[in-house]
Amino acid sequence: MFWIGFIIPLLIAWWVASDASKRGYSKSAVIAWFLGVWLMLIIFLPLYFILRSKPKRSIGVSKGHYVCPYCGNLYQEKASFCPYCGRKLEEEG
Repeated sequence: MFWIGFIIPLLIAWWVASDASKRGYSKSAVIAWFLGVWLMLIIFLPLYFILRSKPKRSIGVSKGHYVCPYCGNLYQEKASFCPYCGRKLEEEG
């Protein structure tokens, strides 16, 4: 029973850390959210959902322009890495 109380918060904290990373949080903030959610799930998980940054919308983007999902900046050519924040961009299939 102890393992369930240990593993479930760990998995939730892992998801929060990966979501925070995708939203452009710094590494120290990602680690802080991970530890907070893992150690005090009932407090930090609702706080994360309340305080996390909202994803950028791509409404009004003209053809040939793309929006970085991490920093929200517009760039003109398809690229493997964002020209502004340098993060790897996923290929659209």
